[in-house]
Amino acid sequence: MTPNEGKATEALSSISTTSKDDGSHLHNSDTISSALNPTSDVDDGAPESATASQDEPEAQSTQNVRDALVAEAVSTTDTAVTYTNLGWMFRVVFALASTVGGLSSIAIKQLLLPLQVSMLAPTTTNTSFAVVASIGAFAGLIVSPFTGALSDRSVAKWGPRRVWIVFGLLAGVAGLSIMAFAASIPVLLLGEIIAQIGVDTVLSTVAAIIPDQVPSQKRAFFSALNGMAPIVGGVLGLLAVSRLTNTHVPAQGYTVLIILSVLFIALFLLVFRDRPRVRQAGAPAFQLGPFLAGFVRPLKSGDFVYTLISRCLVFLSFQILGAYTLFYLRGVLHFTAPLAATGVANFQLISTASLLVASLLVGSISGKASGRIKPFVIFGALLMAVSLVIIALVHVWTVMLFTAVFFGCGFGIYLAVDMALAIRVLPTTTDNGKDLAIINTAIFLPLIVSPIIGAFILNLSHNNFSLLFLIAAFSSVIAAGLILPIQRVR
Repeated sequence: MTPNEGKATEALSSISTTSKDDGSHLHNSDTISSALNPTSDVDDGAPESATASQDEPEAQSTQNVRDALVAEAVSTTDTAVTYTNLGWMFRVVFALASTVGGLSSIAIKQLLLPLQVSMLAPTTTNTSFAVVASIGAFAGLIVSPFTGALSDRSVAKWGPRRVWIVFGLLAGVAGLSIMAFAASIPVLLLGEIIAQIGVDTVLSTVAAIIPDQVPSQKRAFFSALNGMAPIVGGVLGLLAVSRLTNTHVPAQGYTVLIILSVLFIALFLLVFRDRPRVRQAGAPAFQLGPFLAGFVRPLKSGDFVYTLISRCLVFLSFQILGAYTLFYLRGVLHFTAPLAATGVANFQLISTASLLVASLLVGSISGKASGRIKPFVIFGALLMAVSLVIIALVHVWTVMLFTAVFFGCGFGIYLAVDMALAIRVLPTTTDNGKDLAIINTAIFLPLIVSPIIGAFILNLSHNNFSLLFLIAAFSSVIAAGLILPIQRVR
């Protein structure tokens, strides 16, 4: 090993090591420069001719080391490389960016879309709602892993994650704008597809920042933020739409969601510092076959599959309750449309307040629990199941509001650690965006199947909401059981 190579190795080691402080940055350009200075190891007393004779091979060696160093430093490795100050400001804007998934998804599915569909197709409300919600979610399911994989491989000078976050925001705004002024179900469906693609791209790309830049000892807290933020965003959207707009004029609600989404992402991008990417010399050309095979490869890991299915079933329980709360209040408790909209917002407010407290509490202590995650996940899923059983059997509004506390706590406990669990079972550290996007299909799949399951059960059972909510409870029980076989996490 030449002296320059030895110094390059030391520089790389200093790059790959993140500071213990939240304000850690990558400020090693001077170290790299000095380590790779071809004249740094030339004896000042050496004859000029001798120095000149070494210039050409030494310069070539230095360039090779420089290329290898930079390529290695900017690639995704086992150790996160922090470019962003991880202090309180970044934590706030990271949470705000993560809420966009709820703002433009949960608030729409649980309030705006049901009301809009009932106005556009009053005689086929259940079926039309199922078609629009399911196809839109399917579009996000298909596209999100691809945009995640592309962000893993992007060499855009703006940063690989930043450029795809901007793409997702623009697509989301375009889709929401179409939905705002849709006068028919087909146009509403088109807007839902575009909006879902954009929102899901933002959600998966923001999540990939955790393994990219957050050191392992801080991931539990950031995972809790990322897990609960979409739900908090959903409630924020519900409150904003129900309190600030006329629910009979959908365009007002969509406009509020667009403004909030743009504001939150803009604040995040002002603080976020993306990790640079450099295209490595001699890197293999893009090949479609291996690229597509990369989407199947993670499914060969049993732990990855168990985590994916468990997450899918928990979100199915959440989506069934959320999507049909408005219909339940109108059909079973006989609320008027405005009162039902307010009821949904109040239920979600109570549930999310409980979720927020439970998630932050568990997120802060789970990292100190000797690395144990599985007990938290299992307990959270079972608590959700018990809450759903109570809602299914007791048709009293005050009891439902009381149960919202337990449901929120259960879901909050689950969300506090489930992303941390998902990161631990990732099969590779070089495809964070793509693999976490696959994990996030656990959110999109329930968006597809919950309207189908709901429409099928309610149409078949003459609007038996008790049966529907009991099926949601059973889904959470199965989700808890699937955590037990996971081996890489305690």
